[in-house]
Amino acid sequence: PGDPPGTYDNVWAKLVANVSLPNCYDQETPRNWANWYADHDEYMARVMKRAQPWIYFIAEELETRGMPGELALLPIVESAYDPFAYSSGRALGTWQFIASTGKHYGLQQDWWYDERRDVVASTRAALDYLERLQKGFNGDWLLTFAAYNAGGGTVRNAIKRNQKAGKPTDFWHLKLPKETSSYVPKLLAISLVVKNPERYNVELPVIDSAPGFAIIETGTQLDLVVAADLAGMETDDFYRINPGFNR
Repeated sequence: PGDPPGTYDNVWAKLVANVSLPNCYDQETPRNWANWYADHDEYMARVMKRAQPWIYFIAEELETRGMPGELALLPIVESAYDPFAYSSGRALGTWQFIASTGKHYGLQQDWWYDERRDVVASTRAALDYLERLQKGFNGDWLLTFAAYNAGGGTVRNAIKRNQKAGKPTDFWHLKLPKETSSYVPKLLAISLVVKNPERYNVELPVIDSAPGFAIIETGTQLDLVVAADLAGMETDDFYRINPGFNR
């Protein structure tokens, strides 16, 4: 017998058990992107290594909220799982929040600390945002992802144009910005690879189904170098799992 429901040795098994996005095998673009990711195994290995401290936490958050396991793969498309990623559009962090959206979802941003880079805080904010978008698009996850990338107004306007023209209003028939038209297929492509690693000849790294970090309340300010020493970690490694600090 396999693992009991809800218990897995490997995070990937946990995610695959909770996948629920529409099947996209009949769409050429996700299939092509899946082949691209499979062919770029060094890139994928680098991204998966960056994801290692965080992905169990994100998978747990998704399971608690009853959200699709595939959402843990969204930061691969957004930032290649780099908490320090900064886009030309001034979006920041693993989930790529711009300042105004971050503030709207309660993310602290000041001289000392930017929660857009804090993976715990930004994950919760991103999932809150995705839940709100999904309700606004009547439960359609593909439209939700498009809206997360391009903005809800852009997607609603594309839907209205198709309605006036008597065309279908699902994601695959909408005229959206080029980046968004690739963004959703990329997520679906990565989920294809994760769900079918043998088909794509990809070896997923084993990530234990256990917390990759612990949260410690210090009660007062503490120099990161001192904190790293107390934790028995190299300062650079400690900083990488505390990426929200500007100082």
